[in-house]
Amino acid sequence: MVKKIIVKPVLSDVEISQKEGDFFNIDKLDIINYDCDVYRLLDGVEKLLLSFRKKVIPKKLCDDAFIALESTAKKKHNNRGAAAGKLDVEKLPAFVKKVVSRQKFRGHYIGKSGRVRKDHISNYVSSGIIGYYDKPDRNIFRKTKKKYPVMPCRMTKFTREHPDKWDKSVNLIKKVDKLFKKLVPKSYAKQLARARETPDFIIENTAFSTATINYDYQTALHKDKGDFDNGFGNLIVLEKSEVLGGLKYIGGYTAFPQYGVAVDIRHRDFLAMDVHQWHCNTSLEGEGRLSVVCYLRSGMLNCKL
Repeated sequence: MVKKIIVKPVLSDVEISQKEGDFFNIDKLDIINYDCDVYRLLDGVEKLLLSFRKKVIPKKLCDDAFIALESTAKKKHNNRGAAAGKLDVEKLPAFVKKVVSRQKFRGHYIGKSGRVRKDHISNYVSSGIIGYYDKPDRNIFRKTKKKYPVMPCRMTKFTREHPDKWDKSVNLIKKVDKLFKKLVPKSYAKQLARARETPDFIIENTAFSTATINYDYQTALHKDKGDFDNGFGNLIVLEKSEVLGGLKYIGGYTAFPQYGVAVDIRHRDFLAMDVHQWHCNTSLEGEGRLSVVCYLRSGMLNCKL
């Protein structure tokens, strides 16, 4: 039997929103490591917060995807905003000489040229995207000095330049799609219908356009932005120790602090989660945690042919 859990807020909407960009530990969090569906109680109505299942993905799919994605997932990027935490100059690369127009999570900066750059920068973290994206690659257009296209959607660099690795990743994403359909059918149906409106930018007939990959990255408190409002995020974790051996990491729980719960998702597990609720990760001891979050970018509608 799958356990059903009802949770109520332990922090008000105002209290939790004031902690955006903060990091959390496991204090006062109930850790879930068993099959369950968790519902948040909102004005007497139950709303699904997460659906978690243990060991439902074949090991080979996870192992192959880890090998395919590890090197790309380790690359650092500076566009995660609140999820990367409050702006910290010690977490910025050497080419940033000075931060100007500083905001809570981002800031303009002076680079090697000595001039203020037009783009924002946030803390560098090991996080990237695969699949398709609904914004142009600014690096390409900065180099060529071409104008951004009217239709901004594109294939990501990883998907375009590493077809063999992408193929191994897609096998896992297809399995995630099936689990999403089984466990959260109503949200899945809405997301799939929306995805099919832009079939050129969807991953292999799934309900997903994009996956975010993270490596040993403790996310700060945030809500996901840019994804389909009526959909769900789908999370799997790939562990280096399960693929290549070595010590297991400790921690890295996926937490929903407003509701006092966190999930210990490991190799071969599956988690469907409402990414429009406040969430984060707890601290991680050790190394080798590669997470993959599959979702649909809402901006893909702008690329409807």
